[in-house]
Amino acid sequence: MSAAPIHTVSLPVVDCWNNIGVKGDKSCPKLAAVVHCHNCEVFSDAAQAFLDRPAPAGYVTEVTRLLANSEAALQTANSLSVVVFEVEDQTLAIDTSAVVEVTQPREIHRLAHRTGRVFSGIVNIHGQLELCASLQGLLQIVSNSPKAESRFQDARMLLVEYAEQRWVFGIDKVHGVRRFAPTEVFSVPSTTLHDAASYVKSVLRWEERGVGYLDLDKTFGALGVTLR
Repeated sequence: MSAAPIHTVSLPVVDCWNNIGVKGDKSCPKLAAVVHCHNCEVFSDAAQAFLDRPAPAGYVTEVTRLLANSEAALQTANSLSVVVFEVEDQTLAIDTSAVVEVTQPREIHRLAHRTGRVFSGIVNIHGQLELCASLQGLLQIVSNSPKAESRFQDARMLLVEYAEQRWVFGIDKVHGVRRFAPTEVFSVPSTTLHDAASYVKSVLRWEERGVGYLDLDKTFGALGVTLR
């Protein structure tokens, strides 16, 4: 990265303080009265002239660019980072920090007398057995139509970790990491009656659609109950 250019400005007056003043040979006859150059009207006039000088060429443009970059950095720092994905016809989002891995679908091994609507069984991820849950079952998302062949091709598994719990979710499609500014985050409408709404903390606006931002505390709390 190249360094920002350094603007130099000529002093508007002879810098006598560096020659005959306190930084010079101290031969200035005014020193006896003012003691130090900072108390001299010549130094004060020079300082005022320095402050009133015209801005160097390109200075305004450079400062504007730096301020714009600072504003962009601030917006990025305040933005919400999530992984956006789909389950049936619902578009959902989960905190990026909770996502361990996105992987191809794996075989789910069902457990006798434990597998149900929410708890699906266990999945082998890199030699480690992970608990697998159905977000469709937890959020009670209704399947409205048969899945097209492309939906099976887009299917993935999402390994997530939060509050010392690790779960694998089967999802229909992942859109990757997305960032949302505070102005793109909205409250869940009070008229929303879907079961999924109880697990959503807010709605994100993305590509002309509403994305349900999952509440990790409620979601993982409910998943923990399934193991008791």
